[in-house]
Amino acid sequence: MKILVTGGAGFIGSHVAEAFVAQGEDVVVVDNLSMGRRENVPPGARFVEMDITTDAFTQFILDERFDHINHHAAHMELRVSVERPVHDAEVNILGSIRMLDAARRSGVQHVTIASSTAVLGEFVDIPATEEHPVRPIAPYGVSKRAMELYADYERLSHGMSITTLRYTNVYGPRQNPHGESGVIAIFLEKFLAGQAPTIHGDGLQERDYIHVSDVALANTMAVQQRVQGTYHICANSAASVLDVVTHLRSALATPCSVHHGPAKAGDPARTRGSHAAYTARTGWSPVVELSDGIRSTVEWFRERHETST
Repeated sequence: MKILVTGGAGFIGSHVAEAFVAQGEDVVVVDNLSMGRRENVPPGARFVEMDITTDAFTQFILDERFDHINHHAAHMELRVSVERPVHDAEVNILGSIRMLDAARRSGVQHVTIASSTAVLGEFVDIPATEEHPVRPIAPYGVSKRAMELYADYERLSHGMSITTLRYTNVYGPRQNPHGESGVIAIFLEKFLAGQAPTIHGDGLQERDYIHVSDVALANTMAVQQRVQGTYHICANSAASVLDVVTHLRSALATPCSVHHGPAKAGDPARTRGSHAAYTARTGWSPVVELSDGIRSTVEWFRERHETST
């Protein structure tokens, strides 16, 4: 099976591409390297540097005739989406429309798109199921929701086979510590450099953290089973930012100081999702405990830090 992974040089996309390569698939990675890294592309995958917002990307899909497209190319920084909503929309909405349109025209058999529980806004039901109200509170969530709706349109009006996976907070090796997304990677990079990261707010805000290896498995199963519709990919657990700091200190075996700053606009107080629907549909469930996942993530970042110093 010939599979395109957009954003496959990025954090999550590279793990997904790696999982498909391990299954023996013919994997092509497209990434503009704005946030991704060339070294993240797994051996055995063909890499093409390209921007998903261009006509060249459309023509590339039409020419290559993929069996499956796994769409992870996205703009994902909440604060930047507030400051530059047009940029956020150009990538997350227009880039996704371009991909879906070209996929339909070229006869792609199945598409998996990566969304986010940010589309829900403030979580009023804990854990949140797929029936939770959708009320995004930042442009990032709005753009992801628009992408979901365009996917629904293609599935319902044109009969396309599409899985939409809404992630909670994904973490693990290769996560980019230089943006604003991914508190574990950001804090870990600071700690290893002997610096004190900033906790926005009181640190009691809770997140549902899921390891990237569990997310990659969810993506491969979506293709294998031709899953239709929108599903939450999460751990159905809650850990505060202060809990994460405790786990990091334990894994690093050092006290590690932190600072507190103002809360970020558009940042919900609690996120926790239910994966019951996806588990019932596919048999998938997360297996990596937060403490174990943070420990393995610390090992990867520490090795990378030691190599670069």
